[in-house]
Amino acid sequence: MNGVKFIRENGGLARQLSGNDHISGLIVYGESDVPRRLVLSASEVEEFALNSPVLVYHVQEFFRINEGAKLYIQSRLMADWMYTEIKSLQNLAEGNIRQIAIYDTSLSMGMINSNVSNLQQVAVELSNQNIPLSILLAGPLMENDIPALSDLHNLNADRVSVVVGQDIGGKGDYLSRRNGIYRGVSCIGAVLGAVSKAKVQESIGWVEKQNLVSTAYPKPIEATTEMARELDVLGFSDGTKISDYTPAQLQSIHEKGYIFGTKYTGIAGSYLNDSFTATKLTSDFAYIENNRTVDKAIREVNKVLLPKVSGPAYVDPDTGKIQASTASALESICDDVLDQMVRNGELSGYKVVINPDQPILKTSKLEVVLRLVPVGTLREITVKIGLTLQK
Repeated sequence: MNGVKFIRENGGLARQLSGNDHISGLIVYGESDVPRRLVLSASEVEEFALNSPVLVYHVQEFFRINEGAKLYIQSRLMADWMYTEIKSLQNLAEGNIRQIAIYDTSLSMGMINSNVSNLQQVAVELSNQNIPLSILLAGPLMENDIPALSDLHNLNADRVSVVVGQDIGGKGDYLSRRNGIYRGVSCIGAVLGAVSKAKVQESIGWVEKQNLVSTAYPKPIEATTEMARELDVLGFSDGTKISDYTPAQLQSIHEKGYIFGTKYTGIAGSYLNDSFTATKLTSDFAYIENNRTVDKAIREVNKVLLPKVSGPAYVDPDTGKIQASTASALESICDDVLDQMVRNGELSGYKVVINPDQPILKTSKLEVVLRLVPVGTLREITVKIGLTLQK
């Protein structure tokens, strides 16, 4: 029909989310240098589309999943695989980055374990400065790499996760094929968006909340076909589709601790298989949400205890140990911030313990013990069903 057609667009007001849990970082290695900066929307990086298309794509994907978040970005032509740029980007953000994605075009299957270890070292160094973060790693993989991937649960890198998922049919697939040789760009931007969108206690695999499919990108002039909705057709960063694999093969990749997109029968959309970190499953920090919960508690408790450093600590004149009232006062200020995390649903419970039997006059040191009860995650639900003559 003839007439005037209006299309209502969203995002022009650039409204920002509250809090800091969504503040994220993204570094791409292997494209033209883009200096460190903060971006608040995908439109702010359009000028880099020609020379840094992968960076722009992952920024777009991040904001597609979690509009209103804050993202610090950088692109480097070369990587030294020590990833010192993470520290520089965290410094620019004044320590506020909670999760960061690293896409490295030079990454190969044989380098995954060593690069994960290097990233873990960076994360540990930042954690020792009380500015912890979670790290995602991705890169292009070659044909037949996926079945031969090593088991990440044999590593000891509980702050690092490896993303091998890929869009097949949308812009991610188009960028991967644009040079005639398939070099997967992965879906790490969308995964980073999912992490920033989730509350610290939530798994990025939460089906009810984390559908990755929303819209399709406009078709480039040189493209011959229309693009599918992004991440509606799923695969791996070697260009294979998840439909190319048997359920047993997909389960094997899942059990090795990698993150990728998956489908569920009976519900539309695409979802992440889980939130693994590169460590043994028996670890308390085997999943991203475990790290993010503890990291938030560290930041919040540090915020209230730091002003007390080098302050007076009164002692019992009869024992020379810290006064019980002083210990109780310090426990109380820790209680306040952890109480808030419980009210926010980020913790199930906690206990703060300061043993008053500590020789403060001799050591000038005080030990505080925090015991956190996390929120569980329903990773598998078993339903017993059968026919009967009566209920």
